[in-house]
Amino acid sequence: MNRFIEHLVEPRRLLLYWQARESKKRSRYRVGQLVKRGDQVVLEYDLEGPDMAEAREMGFQGYLAFPLEQAEHHHQVLEAFMRRLPPRSRRDFGRYLELRAIRVDAEISNFALLGYSGAKLPNDGFELVHPFDEPPEIFEVLLEVAGFRHESQVEVGELKEGDTIRFVPEPGNAYDSQAIRVECRGRKLGYAPRGHLDMLHRMLQQGARLEGEIFRINGTSERPLVYILTRIAQACREHAHSYTAVSY
Repeated sequence: MNRFIEHLVEPRRLLLYWQARESKKRSRYRVGQLVKRGDQVVLEYDLEGPDMAEAREMGFQGYLAFPLEQAEHHHQVLEAFMRRLPPRSRRDFGRYLELRAIRVDAEISNFALLGYSGAKLPNDGFELVHPFDEPPEIFEVLLEVAGFRHESQVEVGELKEGDTIRFVPEPGNAYDSQAIRVECRGRKLGYAPRGHLDMLHRMLQQGARLEGEIFRINGTSERPLVYILTRIAQACREHAHSYTAVSY
């Protein structure tokens, strides 16, 4: 697989997730979305969504400067979230892109960059997710393996960049019937991140083929991070098939 994302997809919206870092399960909740409306980006809180009530119980109070009392926010939303990324003028910005599998010379909008990078910061639990609502036949996405530290059957020292990855749906998972296991050489590394599960299942239901390889390993010895560059090739609709018992 090529070492970079070759098919950049401009999003119409980005999903906003928040992680309850103080909870034992460190659960992630979908609390809203950023939506493009013409030249403006709007923050919409999902106040009646299935995750919001539990997120509030876990301490969610809204994104800084955009109070929950207001369902929509229109003023300088894009500017506020772009502060989560380094400025393009930084000398090492090219390296920032490469670490996220984006070519230095790629033409990518600020809105798309938020989605492809995730715009995560170390301490506030927020993340933006590109939903790939209308992807092309072939596209790529960089995924962080969820739960590697606690779930992996492979020591981080046994892994290397370029190792092939398989995605295995786990409909019988006791905690989440939508879970998709990530495997390397037949052993579990962890799971696909929750924010991307809807997209991955949608692609699998349409008969898409998922090909993954380890793109990057970093973090600390106490908290190693493993990133998977995933290529998704959609099948023609007439060839779509059920994937319940199939591994990818």
